[in-house]
Amino acid sequence: MKKYIFCLYLFVLNSYSAQVNFTNIPNPDSNANGNDQVMMYMTNTTEASGIKGFGLPAVNADVDLPYTGINAPSVRIEALRGMLLFVKSTGQAMVFDGLVWSKAFEVESDNISRFQINAVSTTSGSVLLPINSLIDKPNFLADPLRLKTNVSTVAPNLNRLYVRQTGLYRINLNLNFTGPAGSFSNRLGAGLYINDAQRFQLLENTVNYDGTNRKINLDFSVYAVQGQYITLEAISEIGGTTSYNVTNNSFVTVEKVL
Repeated sequence: MKKYIFCLYLFVLNSYSAQVNFTNIPNPDSNANGNDQVMMYMTNTTEASGIKGFGLPAVNADVDLPYTGINAPSVRIEALRGMLLFVKSTGQAMVFDGLVWSKAFEVESDNISRFQINAVSTTSGSVLLPINSLIDKPNFLADPLRLKTNVSTVAPNLNRLYVRQTGLYRINLNLNFTGPAGSFSNRLGAGLYINDAQRFQLLENTVNYDGTNRKINLDFSVYAVQGQYITLEAISEIGGTTSYNVTNNSFVTVEKVL
């Protein structure tokens, strides 16, 4: 039996194309073999601590995974249980249990959406926050919760986050302000609405972090039902004629907790 297992290993390593070789790369860690065909080690040669991480062999799509379709095994291959491959098209790492592939983990979280807030101004102390639906993954703007996916980019939908899954949500607002000095003598904050009915208002003292821009960071937790929509607004403690600007260096992050 051992001979058959050994042959299976050789078959996988010789027939699988997603292998990695190192050539002419200084290696500060003797455990990182330059001829290693299974795992890619990533090192930082300017630091003495050696290996910083590793990369998985990758395929382009699910259909490129070995042992799928007509090649799926009828009997569990114990020697290959736990094999990991990264699928580029889905951004998922897949694990093989000897019979079938299943999701091991995701590089991109599937329960957190993050959006940029468009610049907006007010002279009355409160203003609805326009939420940009732009997806820019290199800058951490994504929408796996589909809160803004296929939603109109004009008011009132521009201001709304549509709940696709019933659950408990944590909403973080990171707001940046500019405006006359008097605008910041009282607290600023935000309000949260569900289907235009106010649920919460939070106020904080702004932090002056560069002489021009001020910042607050607020967290809401809210239970929302599929089909409802969430709207957010910036508010002033005293309202009235308070003037300020919310800059486009502001963001909202929504996490589905349960």
